[in-house]
Amino acid sequence: MNEADAIKALAAEHGFALHGLAAVPPGGQAPQAEFLAAWLAEGRHGPLHYVAQSAAARGNVHARFPWARSVLCVGAYYGGEPRGQWGRDFIAHVARYAHGRDYHLVFEKRLKSLARALLDAGHVTQARYYVDAGPVLERAWAQAAGLGWVGKNACLIHPRHGSFLVLGEILLDRALPPDAPATDRCGTCTRCLEACPTQAFTAPGQLDARRCIVTWNLEQKGLVPEAQWTEHHGWAAGCDVCQTVCPYNAPARAPQPDPELAAPRPWHGLSLAEAIGLSKADFDRLFEASALRRAGWKGLRLGALTAAGEVRQEALRPALEACQSDADADIRARAAWALSRLEAAKPEPEGR
Repeated sequence: MNEADAIKALAAEHGFALHGLAAVPPGGQAPQAEFLAAWLAEGRHGPLHYVAQSAAARGNVHARFPWARSVLCVGAYYGGEPRGQWGRDFIAHVARYAHGRDYHLVFEKRLKSLARALLDAGHVTQARYYVDAGPVLERAWAQAAGLGWVGKNACLIHPRHGSFLVLGEILLDRALPPDAPATDRCGTCTRCLEACPTQAFTAPGQLDARRCIVTWNLEQKGLVPEAQWTEHHGWAAGCDVCQTVCPYNAPARAPQPDPELAAPRPWHGLSLAEAIGLSKADFDRLFEASALRRAGWKGLRLGALTAAGEVRQEALRPALEACQSDADADIRARAAWALSRLEAAKPEPEGR
């Protein structure tokens, strides 16, 4: 077994179903660095200021790691099956990647162990790992390493198993034979572009974060501009529309999900009404080690209220009315809006 294969075998042993190597060019430039620069120049990152602040390092890995010669890209599937009943169960209004244990925590533990194994085996003398928390163009490097291609929905798509996957990477100081880059197989399909609830794609593969639901209900912790409240189409946290319509995510293609990422969590039985009235203590208890902690307690409740305004179920009225006396003005305003939507959906009395 050559060294590159030995490294990928170690990645598999550490729980990564996907693994591949990409070469860092002599100048350190990342794949799709020019695309990133243009995206930022056009302001399409919106309120995601951290992307602009780390643009130099994202575009060139040598900005922080001049010793980097290869990138080991890894991934695992979290499962794309729908859960819960829309309008009743909170989980039905949450993006699938957040259903299980926070993948940042899962991957960080595995990557740390994998990096140590690579060092101990003498494959490398320096290694730096990341999991969606550092200035690395993850999808671009993953495509270069052959894990899949970046589709029209801006997600990495594996040719056999689709895009319900998460990524991580380790920068290595050893030049290794790279895997063949993945080729685009989207063809003429435009389902994701057409299905996006907010029409956030300005062109194939070009996402305007200012329009993306995920930007607001997760990254901005539910503080959505009022003009967009009616555009979230029932999503409380995240959005899966551009993935669920993708032919590569057809149920017949679904791989076995990573057990740790797909394991049941304490909050899975939470109803949408219960999420609306969730206490801080219950948030801390139920959402420990959950990716939904990124939204925060208030952000999660705001997302649930926004979803309630879309589903307009009479069973949610008590929870919405209870929010009218909430100490937080944002919660009161969102609940009042959801109640107004509920009233507007009531059928006219007979005889009128």
